[in-house]
Amino acid sequence: MIKYILIILAVAAIVGGVASLVHLRNVNAKNKAEMAKYDNQAEYINNLGKTLVMYYSMSGQTEKIAKQIAELTGGELYEIATEEAYSSPSVYMKSKKEYESKQYPKLAKNLPNFADYDIIFVGGPVWWYTMAVPLFSLLETADFSGKKVVPFSTQGSNYGAFFEDFVKLAKNADIQTSANFNNMKPEFDAQVKNKIIDWLNKL
Repeated sequence: MIKYILIILAVAAIVGGVASLVHLRNVNAKNKAEMAKYDNQAEYINNLGKTLVMYYSMSGQTEKIAKQIAELTGGELYEIATEEAYSSPSVYMKSKKEYESKQYPKLAKNLPNFADYDIIFVGGPVWWYTMAVPLFSLLETADFSGKKVVPFSTQGSNYGAFFEDFVKLAKNADIQTSANFNNMKPEFDAQVKNKIIDWLNKL
């Protein structure tokens, strides 16, 4: 009996491994196809006014995008931080419990005065096919009072309900065109920057 169980487990592991490899291959192919659209060097020519770039980042991917937005627009950065920091791998089960209970973490610092800005970017990673939990904390607290708000996400391959949930919860926000960014290898840094510029120029 134990022998058959071990065989089943081994087969399941092999099937799972093959499925993961196929998924990664498909994601890489999709990323290359998308980045090919941004091979030509772009120039930022827009003027968005006084800009605030708010972001939550655990691995550094969202921070990388946020800093480029701020650099291009001359915007100010605001890192969304929680009183108790998340870490891998415990973040996955901890955040799942918070989603299910809707008991979101407390933010570590006061929010900026949104009245000081013309446009506000808000970004974070995708967890469990939606916004990372700290963004739920932010949107519970924030009232954007008619300000232009631009959401952006970073993810492995699928942004899920990130933007749908953001729009539902962003109180009194004038939502602008969003953008999502798959986590890319450094070899695509130039194309990612061109994608950001293309997006910003269209706002």
